[in-house]
Amino acid sequence: MMKIIITESQYKNLFESKEEKKSDLLYGMWMDGMSIDDIKDYTGMNIPQIISYLKNKEIKIDCKFAENLVLILMFRTDFINKNYNFNDGQMFLNLSSGGFSGTVEFEFNDKNCRLNGMATPYWNGDCDTPVDGSSFEDKRTGYYNEYYDNTNKKIENTPSSFNSIQELIDFLNNDYPKQLIKPIKKLIEYYLTFTNS
Repeated sequence: MMKIIITESQYKNLFESKEEKKSDLLYGMWMDGMSIDDIKDYTGMNIPQIISYLKNKEIKIDCKFAENLVLILMFRTDFINKNYNFNDGQMFLNLSSGGFSGTVEFEFNDKNCRLNGMATPYWNGDCDTPVDGSSFEDKRTGYYNEYYDNTNKKIENTPSSFNSIQELIDFLNNDYPKQLIKPIKKLIEYYLTFTNS
């Protein structure tokens, strides 16, 4: 009787699916320092495919790295919801690519007002999310103000690190839009002071 001895990695390759092999290959490329765009160019895969294979892998993400990933996730994939409905349809929040390079813009609408502005997580690689207004409309009075204002509003909690792309995706889909409402309400109060002057 003849015995064949195989290594643990050879054994793993016998039972690993093609998808797991692709995932491991892309993760290896990532760990070797290749960017998502480099992997895209090398493999011919598109960005959403690459993110799908990498999103559950252990990847340490700090604020500077998150700054780049946020824009990729927001505007080059469908992993992030960009339209939100709060209070049974009484308030709407829509996110879009900003007019300034590398920004996330929002439009907030309720029955009384509309506020447009910017709220880019990890702006400049910082561990916070500034929330600035750029235009405001009071639907009750017709007052309109198209004035960018930096009032130093921020969301309450922008995590300083993540252990995977999926954790960042979860933050952007869940905590980020909910936390935007409070500074948006503060900005609305700020703009309303101009209607009373």
